[in-house]
Amino acid sequence: MARVRAHLLTIGDELLSGDVVDGNKAWMGRRCRALGIEVIRATTVRDRQAEIVAALHAAAADRAGICLISGGLGPTTDDLTAESVAAAVGVGVTRHPELAARLEAFFASRGRELVQANLKQADLPEGATVLDNPIGTAAGFAIQLAAPGDVLGDGPGPAGCWLFSMPGVPRELHQMMREQVEPRLRERFELQPIPRRVYRALGSGESAVQQNVLGVLAAARERSPGLANMFVHYRARYPEVQLILEATPGDEGGDEGGDEDGSAATQAELESLDGPLAAAIGPALYSCGSEAELAELLVHRLIERGLTIATAESCTGGGVGQALTAIPGSSATVVGGVIAYSNAVKIAQLGVPAQILEAHGAVSEPVARAMAEGARARLGSDIGVSTTGVAGPGGGSPDKPVGTVDVAVATAAGTTYKRLRLFGKRDTIRDATTMWALKLVFDQLTLSSLDNVTPPISG
Repeated sequence: MARVRAHLLTIGDELLSGDVVDGNKAWMGRRCRALGIEVIRATTVRDRQAEIVAALHAAAADRAGICLISGGLGPTTDDLTAESVAAAVGVGVTRHPELAARLEAFFASRGRELVQANLKQADLPEGATVLDNPIGTAAGFAIQLAAPGDVLGDGPGPAGCWLFSMPGVPRELHQMMREQVEPRLRERFELQPIPRRVYRALGSGESAVQQNVLGVLAAARERSPGLANMFVHYRARYPEVQLILEATPGDEGGDEGGDEDGSAATQAELESLDGPLAAAIGPALYSCGSEAELAELLVHRLIERGLTIATAESCTGGGVGQALTAIPGSSATVVGGVIAYSNAVKIAQLGVPAQILEAHGAVSEPVARAMAEGARARLGSDIGVSTTGVAGPGGGSPDKPVGTVDVAVATAAGTTYKRLRLFGKRDTIRDATTMWALKLVFDQLTLSSLDNVTPPISG
């Protein structure tokens, strides 16, 4: 079955100037992947009608069955998406009385007067289907655009590109995509999620991971046409490396697969590589098959085991605690933390002995251990994790250059410790330290005797 292809189009001068980070494009791409839609192009244009129209025509000319559009549905003069889509399709705009009435009710419920300009949000291309927006004033819409030289039909076919226009406000976009767009896509197109497997490692570089798995992947390609055609991708996001396997039919070409019979690997075939790849990557691997981030995996694992955690942070300044508490439900496991930036706070709040600080310095194994143990004892948690290091750009020395970081994890079974040599600017070092602290706790849950379960790699 041929994959449904899509263009992503985000609209707004602010996205190109850098005033706003274009997270919508990445989010829509992830949703497409989950649905089994192949994104063949992603474009950002300014609030200019000619540029928007050109981008829409390009989607139709590319034979994309879908174009997902974000932005430009507001009430101001620079919001031009509805007019531009109408121009591209070759229709006018018409006011929807029900949308106008809803706008009036919306403003009245908030004790605000409806400005005439707001009624612009009730004007949509003629023939468009309204996409409801229960949490905002900008309704979305769907309409079909013909490819050059083609006539529109009722089916998805090559003749038309379905345009789905959604708000640029992320929470409105997310709800509309899930509740309004995706059900329509499933009704109109034969969608099937693309088999995919993600392996996440921390503590081994990108080239090292590749070298370690080459033999496993080469052997796998000999097992079936589908595995022969699988696409292998490495993604480095310091200090993490991801190995991604995706079922790609051989008729799509490229150098990854050797078999051109059109076969694609099944999910079961990809999952059969978990054991060999885990052995090849080694202890750096912490997740096999899950799309979740490390903090989410760790929080869920802590909750499953009924364990609590406390943080003692110096160089990360609360980054470890923030990563944990960003996960919904983390209140069941995180009891609190201490940002012990100064030696005085390390002594007073965590009970780090002054003589240890004087003898070894704040960035040292004894201090990291004492901080983790102090957090666990004083905050009454099962686990204490600490970070202390030189994040830079200053403060380094020949013995402890910038990027020297000590991390410790204290449990009832004892305290483990690791010295890190990290690279990059201050923010990079702090973020990498946070990831390493989470990873060391995660490893401790897997390897220690905190409970009677030796959990497998997360799936």
